Amino acid sequence: MIWIYKSGDVDEPEEVWLNEQGQIPVFTSEIDLAIYAASKNLKIENEEPILHDLDAVEIWLQEPDDYISCNDCLAAWNLFTDVAYTLMLTFNGDKHARLRNRIYDKLFWGNNDFVGDPILGHPSGDYYFPEWSKAEVCKLAKILKQGFKLFRRYIVETDVFQYALLNQFSAEPGK
Repeated sequence: MIWIYKSGDVDEPEEVWLNEQGQIPVFTSEIDLAIYAASKNLKIENEEPILHDLDAVEIWLQEPDDYISCNDCLAAWNLFTDVAYTLMLTFNGDKHARLRNRIYDKLFWGNNDFVGDPILGHPSGDYYFPEWSKAEVCKLAKILKQGFKLFRRYIVETDVFQYALLNQFSAEPGK
């Protein structure tokens, strides 16, 4: 998947690259991504990939309980937000409400990425390990299931070699 980063201090979700059919191309390797990007004249910034362990989230969703990986669930939630924003669709995780906001805050602070940060860190300034109510677990599961459904509907695995061949033949004179 290719993210389109916004420069400056923009408080909006990131966007993802859409192909000509309005789908999100996904790749099985960095090489495939590089070939596709070159064919589209896209400049790819070389940076350390961020793991989105969607498999772990899907496993949790099979039997949701109060042992929640804040890192994995928050990464999935934010991915689904970016996808929905790009496609101009509704993702239930973006509908602000008291319960939803509490869940998102727990996931965010439970990452403990900003421990000690007076603005982004937990108000205690210390590590945070959330305790989850049944209602929160149920709501989180519903949000993530809807996000997966939206995500799966629009992704397409890109076979770059087949794609490159099609582009080569269509670019040849007389074809």
